[in-house]
Amino acid sequence: MSLLAPEALSLLLLLAFLLLGLYRRRPKARLPHPLASLLQEAAKEARGPLPWLPTGLFFLGLLLLALAAARPLLPLPGRGSENVAVLAVDVSRSMMASDLKPSRLEAAKQAASAFLEEAPRGLRVGLVAFSGTAQTVHPPTTDRKRLLESLASLEFGRSTAIGEGILEALRQIREAGGKGDILLLTDGRNRTGADPLEAAGEAARMGVRVFAVGVGVPGWTPGPEDPVSAFGFFAGAYEVDEELLWSLAEFTGGRYFLVESEKELSALYRQLARTVRLEVRREEATGFLGLLGGVLALGGVALRRYLSPA
Repeated sequence: MSLLAPEALSLLLLLAFLLLGLYRRRPKARLPHPLASLLQEAAKEARGPLPWLPTGLFFLGLLLLALAAARPLLPLPGRGSENVAVLAVDVSRSMMASDLKPSRLEAAKQAASAFLEEAPRGLRVGLVAFSGTAQTVHPPTTDRKRLLESLASLEFGRSTAIGEGILEALRQIREAGGKGDILLLTDGRNRTGADPLEAAGEAARMGVRVFAVGVGVPGWTPGPEDPVSAFGFFAGAYEVDEELLWSLAEFTGGRYFLVESEKELSALYRQLARTVRLEVRREEATGFLGLLGGVLALGGVALRRYLSPA
């Protein structure tokens, strides 16, 4: 919690001492009466089982009024996050490969769904797809249903432009407020477009971390029945550029992972859902705390009068 007017606390502290003097209990009168002790016991019973409650409510109300005057900024419930997470997914044709079941792309979709399920509800998530170019499939949002629909709509493209995928994700983060993380998933090497390391430099300048995930079984070669065989790819096209992905993560303060099974990929994305930064927007709570403090203070005074014996 931060305060826009912290000097108000000192002034209200003085006011609290003045009110404390006005609110202090009056000295008990000594009654020269043989039934004085019985009358005192009856007065205690009339106050009820919680004689401290009115005083407690009153001073709690004063405390909240003091905080309200200091204009606090609080992360109020139900507010969205200042940060966003962008899922940047490789949709090149090599993602048809079936070493991850039923295919690399379908495994990526399942992992992204697991991420959305595990991520905090207030976290805005965007989706970027890249092959030879990059495009935003869905801008950052908290609408999980729309994101799942967008995931299902991903289609394959030609070539691989990792740098373009990072730059498009950065554009979404910049438009959403400039804070966030990128979860980059690819199964190959950069073939075209912007230099990924230059894109990572831009991410580092923005304070954006890149979590780079490489997918695929090292040394895997497609059989004649595999869907990618129809495109005549050579075996080298299925090797992840681990050095590049490690550099992207290291340069931006993120991490690099190599995943060889669909179960491992979903588990990793669940883990990443707990790693991404969540900073809830803070808003001035002066009105809310002032109203609550006033109600509690007045409630304490009213309750004291109600419980006081006639």
